[in-house]
This record gives sequence, structure tokens and C-alpha cells, in this order.
Amino acid sequence: MSLYKKITVLGGDQRQAAVAGYFALKDFSVGAWGLPSALLPPQLTLFEDWKTAVADTDVLVLPLPASPDSKHLNLPLMQREGEKTPRIFDIVREISPGTLVAGGRLSQAIKEILQEAGVQFFDYFESEALQQKNAIPTAEGAIEVLMREVPRTVNGLCVAVTGFGRVSRALVRLLLAMGARVTVAARKREDLALARAQGCDTVQINSKEALFSLGRGFAAIFNTVPCCLFDEAVLSRLSRETLMIDLASAPGGVDANAAGMLGIRVVWALSLPGKYAPITAGEIIAQTILAYLSEGE
Repeated sequence: MSLYKKITVLGGDQRQAAVAGYFALKDFSVGAWGLPSALLPPQLTLFEDWKTAVADTDVLVLPLPASPDSKHLNLPLMQREGEKTPRIFDIVREISPGTLVAGGRLSQAIKEILQEAGVQFFDYFESEALQQKNAIPTAEGAIEVLMREVPRTVNGLCVAVTGFGRVSRALVRLLLAMGARVTVAARKREDLALARAQGCDTVQINSKEALFSLGRGFAAIFNTVPCCLFDEAVLSRLSRETLMIDLASAPGGVDANAAGMLGIRVVWALSLPGKYAPITAGEIIAQTILAYLSEGE
């Protein structure tokens, strides 16, 4: 029997509702606050106020991100005009001793609040297992963007992917399976060798000029590198028909001002798991938390 019997999910979106549903199926005693009842399973306890919700629980699950401003709980589905959103500081004050807090993208300010209060916490977004699993819905979501924005079949389409990390590899596998002609642009020779073995053309990013080779012939370029590869000099070489799909975390890899000035279409496709497949994304979060609880025991 797990040492952690009671789990409370506080705020968030459809992903957190899926987290609650996942734990309810695992025979935990699950409660929630800040989520619509229509998204939650009937066997779950729906609290009327957040103080009651956090007062007696073994694990408190915060959203992804836990807070949009490092001060207030992320509450996108239940926030009403004029209603105060609970502060993270106040939530921590109401937590019972021994409660584990599991949150996503905990800012340094929130971590300091938890540390000063002596609360054990776990940032599930920092889990390598979660990042690996999230690569699949991210890749699927990126292809959904491609299919929505480009009026051609993926089969036979010439596309490029910059970077060759977790997301890029999942994306390349799906694009190749759908018959796309894929070019991978990356820095490491071993990554390029792996991409070639899978059937991709490759470009080594060893200089700014190397990116100029992506200037013509591609219907879309997926960027996964979180630094500004596509500045004005590179963007000016692109065909106006090329769609840029930026998957990189902030600050991204595309100069937005230069793209607008040059008439380059850019889709900033961030947080795709939560947008494209929120139930799967929520189950991945729950599995990550459950693995952490098992390791702790």
C-alpha cells in the first residue's frame, strides 16, 4: 500500500483534470478545486474552497505552469471576473506538514517560497521521462499545424527540421512515415549521421551561412533550437512560400520583427501537448508523479 493515499489537484486546465482522473483509477483518494465538475470523474471529491482542499492531503498537484506570474495559482478554467486568485504564498501557508507539492515549471520564486516553508516539492516538468514522452504529442501537434497551414499533402512535401533532440527525432520519424522528404539541420556530426541513416538529407550548422542553404525549396521549416537561428539575414533568404513552425521554448529561434517585415509566415507552436492532446499530456504528468512517489518510497 502506498504511503501516499490522498491526492489533491489544484487549478489548471484539462491536463490537470486528466491527472485527477488517472489517480482516481489507481485507487487513490482524489480531490480537486479550480476545475469544472464536467471534466472530473464522479468518484472524485470536488472541494468548495481551496483552503479545505489543501489542508489535509498527502500530495498537492499544481498546474503546468504552476503560476503565470510566480505569485498566483494558474486557474484558467475557473477564474471569474472580480474574483481573487489564490496566491502561491497563501496556499503554502495552508499546507499540512509532510505534504508533497508536485508542480510544473516551478519558478525560482516559487521554489524559494516552498523551501523557506520547509515543504518538499517536485517539479515534474523537469523530469527527463516526461520530456521524452511529451515529444510524441509535440511532434503530432506540429504535424497538425503543418497540415492546417499548408494546402498540400505531407506525402512528397519537402520540409526541414533544425536541431535533432527529443522532439526533432520524434517529428522526423512521423514525417518520414508520412512520406515527407526531410532535411535535418543540426550541429553535431553524430546527429547528422543518425538522420542520414534514417533517410534524411542533412545540413551541418557550423556557421550562419550554412543556414542559407535552407532558403529555397522547402514548404515548411520546423525549428526546435531555442536560440535565434533565423535572424533577418537568414530569413531574407527564405522563399515567401515557406512556413516557419517554431517549436522552441522561449525566446524561440525566429526573429519575429524581421519575419513580419519580410512577410515570412511564422507559427509559434508552444505547449503543444496541452493544446493538441491534453488528456494524454495529463496522463503523462500523472505517470511522472506516480513514478516519483514510488521512487521516494
